[in-house]
Amino acid sequence: MHGMALKDIETRLEALLDPLVAEEGIRLVCVDVERRGKRLVVTVCLDRQGGIDVDTCAEMSEEISRYLDVEDIISESYNLEVESPGLQRVLRKPREFGCFLGREVEVLLRQSFEGRQKMRGRLIAADEEGITVVVDDEELSFPYQALKKTKLYFAAPW
Repeated sequence: MHGMALKDIETRLEALLDPLVAEEGIRLVCVDVERRGKRLVVTVCLDRQGGIDVDTCAEMSEEISRYLDVEDIISESYNLEVESPGLQRVLRKPREFGCFLGREVEVLLRQSFEGRQKMRGRLIAADEEGITVVVDDEELSFPYQALKKTKLYFAAPW
């Protein structure tokens, strides 16, 4: 991988895989690349209306690994894991937040805001800087640094 940072690989993979899965009517939520011991693990999270079943994950996994072999971005051996967001998925990257606009989220802040550290609301905006949620008819914006943990509250019907 010639010392390419894991973050750079994630970004490159996201850009490559986005159009690939979109052809199947699937949304790429995000790609995570991490080291577990000696192995490199690439986790691709996909979503689509009505959810994604195990068979679809398996099919996409084959398609993605064939594609990655051809593109040869990752020069070492790696494990590919394809998953779908769980009901309690923790959101971490701007890209992930962007995928779930309109959904209910539970936000845990590093420091309390107006006396509350935990709140639930609808995610209405996300950019590189932070997110905006509607909590009790009030729009609140938080930079990512202020967020300790944010997760999807439940799988709302689409």
